Amino acid sequence: MNLKELRVKQNQLKDIQIQLKREFYGLDDIIDQLIDTLKPWYLFNEAQTHPLVINLWGLTGTGKTSLIKKLIQLLDKEQAFFRFELDDVKNKDFNSTLTNAVDVYEGEDYIICFDEFQHIRTIDQTGSETNNNLNFNLWDFIDTGEFEIKIRYYDKNDYLIQYNKLKAWISNGFKLNDGKIHFEEQPEPLKNYLKKYYKKTNETPVDYLWRDDRQDLFNLFKDSFKTILDFEKYYYSCDEKDLIKLIYEASIRKRRAEKGNMSKSLIFIVGNLDEAYRMSQDFNPDIHADAFYKLTKTIKIPHIKEALKQRFRNEQIARLGNNHIIYPALNKAAYQGIISKHLQQINTRFKNLYNIEFIFKDSVLEMLYNNSVYPTQGVRPLLSSLKTYIDANIGKILSFQEGFDSDVTQIVISYRSSSLWVSYFNHKKMLNKLQLHVLTDLDNIRQETDKNRQAVTSVHEAGHAVTSIALLFKIPSQVNSATVSLNQDGFSFNDDEQKLITKTDLVNIAAMCLGGLEAERLIFGEKLISLGSSSDLKKATELILKSLYENGMGSKTGYFSIENPRNKHALSKELPQLQKEAEDILNKAREVATACLTEERILLIKIAKSLCLNTSMDRMIIKTFIDKYGNHINLKKIEDHKNKQLHLDILRENWQNLPKAFLDPDEKLLHSFKKVLNK
Repeated sequence: MNLKELRVKQNQLKDIQIQLKREFYGLDDIIDQLIDTLKPWYLFNEAQTHPLVINLWGLTGTGKTSLIKKLIQLLDKEQAFFRFELDDVKNKDFNSTLTNAVDVYEGEDYIICFDEFQHIRTIDQTGSETNNNLNFNLWDFIDTGEFEIKIRYYDKNDYLIQYNKLKAWISNGFKLNDGKIHFEEQPEPLKNYLKKYYKKTNETPVDYLWRDDRQDLFNLFKDSFKTILDFEKYYYSCDEKDLIKLIYEASIRKRRAEKGNMSKSLIFIVGNLDEAYRMSQDFNPDIHADAFYKLTKTIKIPHIKEALKQRFRNEQIARLGNNHIIYPALNKAAYQGIISKHLQQINTRFKNLYNIEFIFKDSVLEMLYNNSVYPTQGVRPLLSSLKTYIDANIGKILSFQEGFDSDVTQIVISYRSSSLWVSYFNHKKMLNKLQLHVLTDLDNIRQETDKNRQAVTSVHEAGHAVTSIALLFKIPSQVNSATVSLNQDGFSFNDDEQKLITKTDLVNIAAMCLGGLEAERLIFGEKLISLGSSSDLKKATELILKSLYENGMGSKTGYFSIENPRNKHALSKELPQLQKEAEDILNKAREVATACLTEERILLIKIAKSLCLNTSMDRMIIKTFIDKYGNHINLKKIEDHKNKQLHLDILRENWQNLPKAFLDPDEKLLHSFKKVLNK
């Protein structure tokens, strides 16, 4: 490739990058990674010796497949693109499809997409081998780009048969001149045989190979002959020795041709990994999209490889390489952008068709977001709701104009009280109004919240929030006292996971889990505490037992577990002593939670009041409450704790206090310097 061609291709990729960012909201970083990773394949394809493998992992509905399809369209590579869905592989003949791909596409820069890759697991939940019904050497193909060509019945390799036949003829005196059989030159017995073989009754010479056979041979030797005419010129100069060499070489080349080669291809591996996105199991639409987005941004390549280990063997994971593009969840701005784009497309379409401008008020956008977005399920529920709430009503909105005195130039749509309110204008003059009822189920559920129940939930969730703030120095990203979820009345959501848990943290985390129940007990009294703390108690108990049984934080040393065939290497005897220690820690955690909530009672009640009146609080609001109503806790304490490196400081102190003989040269110098200063 010359420099001019290289610049043209680089500019094409830049233009594609810009176009993709215009169409896919919230995926700028993903698009940058994708374009940067595929550059070697696009710019220097002729130098590629193995397929370039790009893995795309993410939650469902985050735009993985649609981004690839749009990329292919912008690259103008639709003919080179072959996509396989691996969710049902029983009847898929990959070899045939790839063989057809070789026949259809003349280039070598194929693009292969293996979608829903998680479904072809080779290891089950117990770590045992599993059969995925995939009759294709997928892993070799990903590694080398080679596959078995599906040979047609008329395309079998018969050159070896021809070679053996010709060898037998030559041993009996067969002669060939200029690619033709001259019967008068053959020994008498062989001449009679050849005449019968070629169905000849006279002495006229015949071609050893017919025209179609010569064309097939030429196809195998295109590296040696530019055109069929060049090949024919060579063929008609052959004698029997030249021909048998040609046929033998053809048999070898034919066998090689039976191995398909896509070594210069680009392979996309696309899938959802629940093992990496464990938080995706919560389908609550009241989770803030931004908080969930931030949590998914913490997933890195080691998390992906660890998740892959639960589905595939190590050598298979190695063949996927290190080009892993990890999709975060969509944030609120991305969802809002998708909604705005859809509404703008409606306006553009009908402006062009009927010269009518559609104006959607902010209330419509807010209704669509509140009733359509499930952060853990991606964009699909939203797209479905856009069709239900908007697209399905466009016909009704347009047909209502019939009988108006003037032409409609503008249609303004707003939302309130479970209805779309449509106003028709001729320029600034209002012509009429239309009310369309819409089933905004989520809004209705939120409005039907039992206020007394919400008061209990407000105190409960405020208890979790205050103990998290005061004991763990973590401010929740979101606290809700009402939700449309069937499994919970409210929740606290934190996008900042506890990465290092010490023995001290163990009690505080358990206290945070118990904070909801203890807040109810503190505010309402023993007789009015409510059911609903089972999951909190379970979480606290599991954490404590795991720390005692598996992490050596109790009085017994060892890895203990309930007797289980899958846990062959664990001590399994009953340990009433550790059970008692767990109960003691839980009781200690309850005391800590109660003391904390008593100290921060004002903050607790203020947060509970806000949740009772507003149903939700985000981190910014909670910070203002800490600033105003915190007693022993304040924002500076939280920030200072975040910057503490207790373990590192203690280790540093230990290595600096080693005897001088064991210090490093720079430490010895510093030690001597301090000694001089102390004098």
